[in-house]
Amino acid sequence: MAVSEYDSMASYYDTVLEPFLGKMRRKIVKVSNINPGMKVLEVACGTGTQAVRFKKAGAEYTGVDLSSAMLGVAGKRDLVCLHADGTELPLEDNSFDLSTITLALHEVDPEIRKKIVLEMLRVTKPEGFLVIGDYTIAGRKDIISRVSDWIIHYIEKLVGGSHYRNYGEFMNSGGLITFLNSLGLEVKEAQFIFGGNMGIIKVQGKLQSN
Repeated sequence: MAVSEYDSMASYYDTVLEPFLGKMRRKIVKVSNINPGMKVLEVACGTGTQAVRFKKAGAEYTGVDLSSAMLGVAGKRDLVCLHADGTELPLEDNSFDLSTITLALHEVDPEIRKKIVLEMLRVTKPEGFLVIGDYTIAGRKDIISRVSDWIIHYIEKLVGGSHYRNYGEFMNSGGLITFLNSLGLEVKEAQFIFGGNMGIIKVQGKLQSN
């Protein structure tokens, strides 16, 4: 979605989506393996609902988002958040132990998607990790998987526009794991929800050498 659309949704975003995303947010914190004092960056942090879980686990949190309205909601949660573009993070190299992004890569153009992840790698320590949550190709075809896939597809189609077009390209290209592999990133841990249609993927914070 465009930034203006996120701005218009900010006041009710959590009310609508959090009942569906709670399980994913808990798994993201679990996969992230937060230790007290760990420096965590979240790109596309939105209203800060994931941030609250990170802080509760002991992280030193920084969020980044393009939507001023979303950041306005996040600011009420006493969070450190920056109004910035994920493709040009105003942050120093090797600053964070972990960087994360959730359900934002599939909605942007392929080149922007790549730039965001490369920026996340730049600001993450080489021994650190990225934890990314987004759509995956389910390795199963049971009823739960099929229904979950249909619901996701319906929601994305309802949003429409460039968001839906980019979602289609993302999935036709193999989804999240294929995208990360194309960048030469090594998957360290993977957990799946929604019938295998969404993955929480942990990768090393540096590109693999050829």
